Amino acid sequence: MILDFVKEQLHLSSPLALLLVLAIGVVWLWRRPMSRGPRAYLTVAVLGFWFAATPIGAFALNYPLSRGATRVMSVGDARGADAVVVLGGGILTTEVGGLVAGTLNLDSLVRALEAARVARKIGARLVIASGGIPRPDLQLKPESELLRDVLVKAGVAPDVIVEDSASKTTREQATLVGPLLRAHKVQRFVLVTSAAHMRRSLAVFHAAGFDPVPSASPAPSLQIALRAWLMPDSRSLWHSDNAIYEYAATIYYWLRGWTV
Repeated sequence: MILDFVKEQLHLSSPLALLLVLAIGVVWLWRRPMSRGPRAYLTVAVLGFWFAATPIGAFALNYPLSRGATRVMSVGDARGADAVVVLGGGILTTEVGGLVAGTLNLDSLVRALEAARVARKIGARLVIASGGIPRPDLQLKPESELLRDVLVKAGVAPDVIVEDSASKTTREQATLVGPLLRAHKVQRFVLVTSAAHMRRSLAVFHAAGFDPVPSASPAPSLQIALRAWLMPDSRSLWHSDNAIYEYAATIYYWLRGWTV
């Protein structure tokens, strides 16, 4: 599908996207060597990429998304919730000689640990690990399996964990988690995802008829020297990439009527 191609290839940290941006500037400059337009275009492209790849740029892009995000720090904060739903944020898998293994990316790992913390805090009777295989050509096992492993290692009893291994998008997570919640007669639950992803996730679950209590996983600490805020690094680029995707996905979901 065209949408899948755009999601996977035309994003900030994609080599193809960077090549296209530079190619447009080079062709424009070659066709109009005396024009100021291509020079201005390439200048903006370079400065924009530099900004997105710096900690200060990543912070600026993520702040509007994560502003106001809250965490469940006590039983009272859970407002009567007795279940936790954690949404996956990506994994890496590989296969050698028929053996398949994988690991959560940093975002998913922090979400899983936050879910375990909340589950233990409120004595959750049900924890749903949600995440399927959105890219079968790259992902060899459901993300829910790896989320479950981390939850168990973090102290969550295996018998309270249920996997949603079919969902591939945030909207599918809200749709497919519903029957699991109803099957366990859950009235209210804590929703765990990243702070930047929380606003859209809540809107999708609200549209599906749920009223979850949010608990955003904490962002990694940025205890770095002031000058380092202006130095590009791969983690900042990754966070900026996610933020830009989240803005685009929020608009897309709103246009499709999937949020309230």
